[in-house]
Amino acid sequence: METLRLCVQEARPTVQVAFLLRFAVGMASAAQLPHALARPALGMASLWCAVVYAYLLNGVTDVREDRANGSRRPIARGDLPARTAANGTVLLACAALLLGGLAGPRVVLWTAGFLALSWAYSAEPVKAKCSSGRCAMVVFGLGATAYGTGVAASGGEWTATGVLVAGVMSAWMALVGAVVKDLGDVRGDAAGGRRTVAVVRGPAVARALAVAGAVTVGAGAPALALLWATPALAAAVPVALGAVWVVARVLHGARREHADRAERRGAYRAFMVTQYVANLAMLAVLALGQPLG
Repeated sequence: METLRLCVQEARPTVQVAFLLRFAVGMASAAQLPHALARPALGMASLWCAVVYAYLLNGVTDVREDRANGSRRPIARGDLPARTAANGTVLLACAALLLGGLAGPRVVLWTAGFLALSWAYSAEPVKAKCSSGRCAMVVFGLGATAYGTGVAASGGEWTATGVLVAGVMSAWMALVGAVVKDLGDVRGDAAGGRRTVAVVRGPAVARALAVAGAVTVGAGAPALALLWATPALAAAVPVALGAVWVVARVLHGARREHADRAERRGAYRAFMVTQYVANLAMLAVLALGQPLG
């Protein structure tokens, strides 16, 4: 049980919850809601196993970077052997596919896609984490597949609201989260041989890219919602407000040249809180039975 607890801790519980929220929003946004709970429960369990697999694999492949960055997660601090964690990823991938198969063919296909993208993010030959461009594409896919798994588990189909929310929130992950995360990890990423924008071009360029991404998604989300699916404003408005917060944190960090890692990660925390609020707000609107666009 202690090993399981450490594996779950290594896989970042706050991120696990964020992915389960995406699943729930995808399911609630579908044109048809399930009449029984078995398939959604199996689908959610399948995605949870896949998410823990993704971040446990990331921990196994990121030991050098995490230690250089001062991470206190179990593998970096030596409490969870990397070999044990690697064995755990095999079991988790098998469990994700088994549970997905029990939930139905559409669910297992989305789950398999999530697992493949997770491997591409952390491992050879793609190793998308080492390049900001590849990272953004894979991260967008991880977000989209989480929403897609929820739609599939509902037994229904995509709606305009579901497509828009999944697209906006996945873009928030790819264009904002994937960039601001690197601002606090430059030293470790360089030590691990990563070629992110922050490492290759410097933090100033990475900050400019983060601001551009936040402004693009923050302005585009409500505009698209008004044009295409007004219920999606429930997510788009928090994203717009969160974009202002992220920009403020990025600019604040630019003025603090010698800020510690916790302060350098202020923009990432703003990104995380924003996606929690946006998904929860969207889920609340859908649960209240608002008409789907």
